[in-house]
Amino acid sequence: MSNPEPAATGPDEVRVTLDRREPVAESTYAFHFGLGGAQLPYRPGQAVDLRFPGATRPDPRGHVRAFSLAAAPGAPRLTIATRIRQSPFKQDLLEVPLGTELFASQPWGDFIVPPDEADVVMIAGGIGVTPFRAILQEMIATSAPAEMSLLHSGRTPEETPFLDEFRRWSATNPQFAYLPTMTQAERSPHAWIGERRRIDAPFLSAVLDDGAHAALYMVAGPPAFVDAVSGALVEIGVPAERVMRDAFDGY
Repeated sequence: MSNPEPAATGPDEVRVTLDRREPVAESTYAFHFGLGGAQLPYRPGQAVDLRFPGATRPDPRGHVRAFSLAAAPGAPRLTIATRIRQSPFKQDLLEVPLGTELFASQPWGDFIVPPDEADVVMIAGGIGVTPFRAILQEMIATSAPAEMSLLHSGRTPEETPFLDEFRRWSATNPQFAYLPTMTQAERSPHAWIGERRRIDAPFLSAVLDDGAHAALYMVAGPPAFVDAVSGALVEIGVPAERVMRDAFDGY
């Protein structure tokens, strides 16, 4: 599978090459794209549209997908992470040779931490954690003074992306707290010692500190998850204007 003729770069696009792919959870991969010396500055939490002219499978949705960037800016590459389902786009992405060219749009989106926030609580459903990985990586690297927490809902440990990495970050950074919860832990072949509850109003009331209503809350994941968690936060007294949302539709 190859691109015998280089595709034309669209307005404001950057040509990128698939340099590496690696599993980060069951049925979930990270993909790393080299920039070839190009500059594509972005802020942690933003996304890009990836256009895949070399895709070979017919796809009723076309050959462009939006992906949150999963690593802090500054590296000579872009990183995304996604679950691999029956999407023709993602199946092709998993199978094409390394070195295959794609095109990235200019970064977009306002799901970013505003300046001077002292307490940030991030709440992710599954692969919705990708923008938070970029945000946390940047904040840790720059020794940002904010208190950072990540509540991460997965089904099983094996299906939860970046689980071990977040645990390591939490163990070595006193200003970062990580609380994963496995809602189908009984399906795992390994014993799970930890939370198993869904992230709802009773869960949030139990795990959040007194005074946490003043924090900035950022919620990302499937639309139903984002709606439910955002509603639960308001139910326990968090002002709606302190809740940021990023729904991953159709991933």
